[in-house]
Amino acid sequence: MKIYWLLSVVLIAVAVLSACNRPEMPVVPEVPQSPVNPSLPVIDSLFELLPDFDLDLLRELGLPDLKGIADLPQLADLPGLSVGENAIAFAGPTEMRIQVGEFIPGTDIQLMGIVDGRAEFLFAGLRAERISGDSLDFDGAWPDIGGVQYALRLRVYLVTKEYVRAAGIHRLVVEGIQPVYQEVGFNEHARKISYTGSAGVGELLKGTTFGYAGFSEQGAEITGIPAGDFPFRKIGDSLRWQGMLRSDLPSMFSLRIVRYGERSVQVVGIVTLQLPGR
Repeated sequence: MKIYWLLSVVLIAVAVLSACNRPEMPVVPEVPQSPVNPSLPVIDSLFELLPDFDLDLLRELGLPDLKGIADLPQLADLPGLSVGENAIAFAGPTEMRIQVGEFIPGTDIQLMGIVDGRAEFLFAGLRAERISGDSLDFDGAWPDIGGVQYALRLRVYLVTKEYVRAAGIHRLVVEGIQPVYQEVGFNEHARKISYTGSAGVGELLKGTTFGYAGFSEQGAEITGIPAGDFPFRKIGDSLRWQGMLRSDLPSMFSLRIVRYGERSVQVVGIVTLQLPGR
């Protein structure tokens, strides 16, 4: 169940962000559907294409077992979005443990104390009690960095004496991107979020310096690959880009090829961003 929920979110993200981040996709042959769960044909098709991809997502995002958590927010719960040519949007599932005294990363929401199963938060300085099943939402600018907007929809699912656990969905929009390929490093404040994208022939994958040159029997030909590296990828193959998304934002894209054709290539994966932290 946790894998179905996670992959549902990622696949919805492909549709939600498509108008901003990808051209029209080519017509591709239908993938046989798994007979095990015909009610989830799209997810089953992805399982067949990428049998280990669900495990990669769980491991990369650091998500625990989320089965049994009721009413988790979905991407549809986020506000509408229009992304400009020089901006990029990332969206996907998230889960976190919030200690007393901590801010939720990227927000002005702070956990002040916990008494008898009731957590006391400050929302921009205003007091609010939350118990299991309650929401924690945020829309605003990521602190201490310009041109980064953050939207968060969480549901509290555990309140202990020392901390709160919450899960849901989040979206990050970075403006003014100018990708530069280079070696980068990350510290403990690095954040991971799902990524979906595509590029037409002769175009770049947004947020990277990798492009698509078409395909052959060897697979999809990726341009911008470091000299001496094999440029072809087939469905399910990994593709990694690292560098500066902007001059102040180190990033790493850990991707897999989902599909490719005469007109475009599509990728799905995880992006790591070195955002400021409290």
